[in-house]
Amino acid sequence: MIRFVSRNCVPVAQNLYEIRKAEGPGGEFFRAVQKQRPAQYQGLYLVSPDGRVLASHQAFKSHETWAKEVLADLEPGLSAFGAVKPREFERADPLPHRAVGVMKDGGVCLGVYLRFAIKGIPLRELPNPTIDSLVLAKDEWTALAPAEAVAGREWVVPEPVGRKFGRVLGPGDENTMPRPGEVTSVRLVGRVNSVEGGVAYLTYEGQIAGSHVTQSNRGLCHGQAKLSGVGRYDTRSRRMVALTLVFDGVFRNVTPYDRPASYSAVVEWRER
Repeated sequence: MIRFVSRNCVPVAQNLYEIRKAEGPGGEFFRAVQKQRPAQYQGLYLVSPDGRVLASHQAFKSHETWAKEVLADLEPGLSAFGAVKPREFERADPLPHRAVGVMKDGGVCLGVYLRFAIKGIPLRELPNPTIDSLVLAKDEWTALAPAEAVAGREWVVPEPVGRKFGRVLGPGDENTMPRPGEVTSVRLVGRVNSVEGGVAYLTYEGQIAGSHVTQSNRGLCHGQAKLSGVGRYDTRSRRMVALTLVFDGVFRNVTPYDRPASYSAVVEWRER
């Protein structure tokens, strides 16, 4: 496999439709790279720090052999770069608070998972799931907890907080995901179902919908979903212990790919 082991050899991913028109050094660097491979629209580039393209890869013959094809195209570039010194690093979790624990500022990072559900198609043949994160500030996180942990008490989560869950409306990637300002409707209601042994057991219901003009400017996509969920709240320490929200959604891509597609999403978090 190709190892990126030098301080001068760092893997970077960019959205083509953004970087090719970007102003500043980044855009200029990328356009200079493309000029050296004018026949290549997108793909992989192995570039030296001074902007010289050492190797590139674009097309592939099959998913089964793609890894070998990439290696065959890029290994010569690594050889052209020359000897590299292995980078010294300490292995660490880049997202230590994703779906677990509270951050230093009192906010949380919820884990988000989305996947299309197509009847009659085995799970292994469906598109890969979307794995995402949703960061809520301290006051936003507090809005998901009851002000009073009394059985039967209901509350409506403020709309600005509900809009943050627009991330679950784009099961593909950021190209299709509505931003908070593009959420057209949202209602999230929490309820204290019962209180036992210092723990309040919570339930949630609601719905959310939104539209987004794709970043690649190919049109407008739409998403809508119903949600239900459960949570636990420690009445003594007045803090959330766990949260799980499940979304049952329908997604419409840009025309002419706007046939309704069902998908499911899960948002989860636990204290530890």
